[in-house]
Amino acid sequence: MELIIGAGILGVIIVILVMVIVIFLVVPKLVTKAMEPALERRLSKVYAPEQLVLRDLKAVTLGLESKGVMQLRGNGALVLTANELGWFRFVPERSDLRIPRENITKVDTVQTHLGKTYFRDLLRVTFMNNGRPDSMAWYVTDLGAWLTRLREPAETA
Repeated sequence: MELIIGAGILGVIIVILVMVIVIFLVVPKLVTKAMEPALERRLSKVYAPEQLVLRDLKAVTLGLESKGVMQLRGNGALVLTANELGWFRFVPERSDLRIPRENITKVDTVQTHLGKTYFRDLLRVTFMNNGRPDSMAWYVTDLGAWLTRLREPAETA
C-alpha cells in the first residue's frame, strides 16, 4: 500500500514539474512569437528599413526610472537609428518612448534596475527626459552589439 501511495505522489510531482516547465519555458516563447508580427507592423509605420541600425523584438524593460518601482516589466521592440533610440512596448502602446541620441548621457550594464532583475546583465541607458536625468534598462538578446552601437557618435551609427 505504501508503494502505491509513494508512486502516486511521485506521479503528482512529475505532472507539476512538467506544468512548471511548460508555463515558464514554452508559453513565453509562444507569446514572443505572437508579438513579433504586431511589433514589425508598428515599426514599419515609424521607420524605413534602411533607418534601422539595430533592433530587438524580444527586448524586456524593467521600467523607466522616473515612473518609479511599481511598474511591471514589459516586452517589446528596442530600435536604434542614427538619430534615436526607440522603445515600443507591446502592451500598452501608449508607453512608447523615443529618445533622441543627443539626449543619451550614459550607456552601461547593470544587474538590477528599480529593484528588479532579469538574472542577466541588462543594458541601461541614462538620458535627459524633459530636462531631467532619467534611465531605463532592458534585457536584450545581443548586449555587446547594443553597447557598441550606442557608444558610437550618433552621426556614424
